[in-house]
Amino acid sequence: MKDEALLQALEEAAERLSIKLSYEDLRKGEVTARGGIFQLRGETRIIVHRGLPVKDRAEVLTDILSGVDTSSIHLAPGVRERLEKARERAVPRAAEA
Repeated sequence: MKDEALLQALEEAAERLSIKLSYEDLRKGEVTARGGIFQLRGETRIIVHRGLPVKDRAEVLTDILSGVDTSSIHLAPGVRERLEKARERAVPRAAEA
């Protein structure tokens, strides 16, 4: 799956999960984050650094959405596979902590 198509599928998944997604400049000041997920006034939001290339945006969204329950929505097999691989990578890190 091409990076642009993957990114679009991940953006659509976030929308179907009722997660507000935005691209912002996260490199202002002393913070240099690529992106993250958080709750604001009961609403789940994802912010991704807008200066990232498409491939990196897709990677950040994959990592973030791998921590979200996506079983309630339809995902293309390639997208679901990438999310599963990201979940598997995250498990060893969580076990080390």
